[in-house]
Amino acid sequence: MKIRLGFYFFFTAVVFITVFLPEISLLFIIAQNVENFWLWIGIALFMPVAYFLSIIVFGILHSQVICKAFLPPIKAGSYSHGSDIAYLYSVAIVSPSIFKSMLKAFSFVPHLYSMLIGKFLSLYGLKTGKNVYISSGTILDSHLVSIGSGSLIGIRSIISAHLTESNNLILSPVTIGKNVTIGGNSIITPGATIGDNVIIGINSLVKKDQVIPSNTIYAGTPAVFIRDNITQ
Repeated sequence: MKIRLGFYFFFTAVVFITVFLPEISLLFIIAQNVENFWLWIGIALFMPVAYFLSIIVFGILHSQVICKAFLPPIKAGSYSHGSDIAYLYSVAIVSPSIFKSMLKAFSFVPHLYSMLIGKFLSLYGLKTGKNVYISSGTILDSHLVSIGSGSLIGIRSIISAHLTESNNLILSPVTIGKNVTIGGNSIITPGATIGDNVIIGINSLVKKDQVIPSNTIYAGTPAVFIRDNITQ
């Protein structure tokens, strides 16, 4: 296991440095020509494009080559903490974090990050339909999360398909249906199933393995039935 993880971290670092070499080179050129105003302007205009392209290349190589070569495919289940498989799964869970952190550099452009994050997390296994809007929340365990078309994930919400129980790592898929609205600051936990045309109120907690029927409104901590969603 240690050799496997060693290769994972080594090649991740190599790909990261190689992919971002153009940006490093541009910074070196600026440092050598600090008084060249037009060079500064040209590089300032080109840098965001180069950075964006580097993010895409890194995401593809990291997710499709390095993760698949050195990390096991995630499978739902219960795994004892301290076991090799639990440790490997833990690394796999956080493997998209570097990519997501780099992509957040574009969050200053309204809606751009939300438009990009769902599409690019599909590289790491996230399943989404069309017109899914993911605000500045956190999706963990991309490989075990599916979101239906037309759904909206509110600001600072957390969707997690893993947790720790009695010294065990629990992995269980999270399924979110079509045209679902997850209110801001809400938490969706492992095994949760949310039907179509559902509204989850802000600051709500959908419990582990909880099933939310279609065409309903749920809210609270834990989330409880409020009323039918008659707008659908």
